[in-house]
Amino acid sequence: MSNSGGRRLKQWLMEQIQSAQYSGLQWEDESRTMFRIPWKHAGKQDYNQEVDASIFKAWAVFKGKYKEGEKAEPATWKTRLRCALNKSPDFEEVTERSQLDISEPYKVYRIVPEEEQKPTTSSGEITDMDCSPELEELIKEVTQHLYCIIFVTFVFIYLPDQMFFFTALCQMMISFYYGGKLMHSTLVTHPEGCRISPQQHLGRGALYSSDSMQSVYFPPAELIEFERQRYVTRKLLGHLERGVLVRANQEGIYIKRLCQSRVFWSGLGEVGSQYGSMPGKLDRDAVVKIFDTGRFLQALQLYQEGQIPAPDPTVTLCFGEELNDHNSAKSKLIIVQITAVNCQHLLETMNVRRSQPYCNNPNLEMPDEVVTDQMARIYQDLCSYSGTQRPACYRDNMPITA
Repeated sequence: MSNSGGRRLKQWLMEQIQSAQYSGLQWEDESRTMFRIPWKHAGKQDYNQEVDASIFKAWAVFKGKYKEGEKAEPATWKTRLRCALNKSPDFEEVTERSQLDISEPYKVYRIVPEEEQKPTTSSGEITDMDCSPELEELIKEVTQHLYCIIFVTFVFIYLPDQMFFFTALCQMMISFYYGGKLMHSTLVTHPEGCRISPQQHLGRGALYSSDSMQSVYFPPAELIEFERQRYVTRKLLGHLERGVLVRANQEGIYIKRLCQSRVFWSGLGEVGSQYGSMPGKLDRDAVVKIFDTGRFLQALQLYQEGQIPAPDPTVTLCFGEELNDHNSAKSKLIIVQITAVNCQHLLETMNVRRSQPYCNNPNLEMPDEVVTDQMARIYQDLCSYSGTQRPACYRDNMPITA
């Protein structure tokens, strides 16, 4: 098998597509000039190596780089095939068709006709030197697992007596502000998250309610003191009928806007300044990661070292009005703040530790064997957490699957 001779990647890959034995590996168009290849990161909570890495493993086996029984290295397998595809004159990635931010991500490649191929002086064979795993790609593959380890380290050191924390990764504190005044706060504990919507509209039927998630309601406008503000807020609530879906897990907080009204947000999401917030707008029916646990943990470590200000575990949503910065939130009609409870606890405990160092309290020291045992148990608990998996298509009465 290792002596594949002059067989090219193109012939091998076309055979794999035709075999239809690899989930997600399929033709993109009827003329069969483009194809999809699954591209899920190993850090995703629903990652299944046997399925999601199968085509990459097959390439490693074909090239003689892996034999059954050897240590599995899905990140390396993926890097080899990616490298081979990018270096081959037969293929060209079609980035505008690739979908990398969905539940089942994939890349799209075009088969380049021979007349369009650029001349090459190479033999067409991809060497080990060419396809050595790149640091950036490997970091992307294992980053979520590293975040789990960082998370466990923080909690074990700073919350040694609060092991209940690991069953509360889905918890969010939802706070409502009308005109800058706090009106109500509620704790979300459902593993599938919640729907935030006006309560008065739910009487129209079961379409806007679901037993599979927690219902959280905007406070009624009648609680507002000033008549003009009360009137305008009531009008705005009328455009929030379907609300938003919000879900938290160990990777962060995800949101899906269903309501008619515009919704702006600011928080430590996947994009933005390095460790700060960047206001953005939610597109309707799109699932957006508005808080990234990994970025928060990185920022928390830098904060511990005194390099940056404390990171914010809270995301701000502004309904009906554009959100320019945090300072402008006080003047808005409706603001909803969503706090990742686990991250809030870490930050608070970090602040206590900064003033009372752990190492100065000998009563908190623990034997090495106890440390090792607890770390193993809580790491397994944390990294195995996942809610009930849902299909990728989101109906109105279904929770977010992130």
